[in-house]
Amino acid sequence: MKKTLILLMLVLPLLAVAQHNDESKYLKGAVPVENGFVVFRHHFNCTGKSQEEIRAALVQYVKDNVVKGPNALPQARLTDSGDSTGYIAASIEETLYFRRSALVTHSTRFYYQLVLTPQDGGFDIEMRRLHYLYEEAANAGYHISDFPAEEWITDEEALNRKGQLTQLAGKKFRRFTIDRKDEIFQGAARAAGADARRVIEEY
Repeated sequence: MKKTLILLMLVLPLLAVAQHNDESKYLKGAVPVENGFVVFRHHFNCTGKSQEEIRAALVQYVKDNVVKGPNALPQARLTDSGDSTGYIAASIEETLYFRRSALVTHSTRFYYQLVLTPQDGGFDIEMRRLHYLYEEAANAGYHISDFPAEEWITDEEALNRKGQLTQLAGKKFRRFTIDRKDEIFQGAARAAGADARRVIEEY
């Protein structure tokens, strides 16, 4: 029994490191491009939930966790609550941190639009019109500091010839954008009462 516990204590940190270093979810095909534009979209099933129940839960989630999220900037706002149009829309400006400590802060301003469309039994969620205001690029002497996602996090821009993540566009912008997208999509799914098992399987 003691040997088993000791073995587990040795193996678990190694598994944690391996998981942290696993880049497979960020590689080829992780950033979808539709008609030349980066668009993340997903459908979640919410068995037994009505359209109105889902809409109300999603509006509350977007308001509390995205528009007024801990890294949200003043321009973030809910632009449509779906009362008459049937969809929920938000225009978001927030700080996307790559590294944050007492000594070092490395970040970018991140802009995107969220569109959520509730139906009876589920909803669609979409993140689009992504771009970044990277002030450190301007500080380094670059003339262009406002980067659309199409020129920054696609396979062509963020992966090298071996299909690995490049240092800045890949390991920072692409990785952290995908993580933020997953955080928002999963949060919306949980808030709306999506089928928990499927959410876990799909992410």
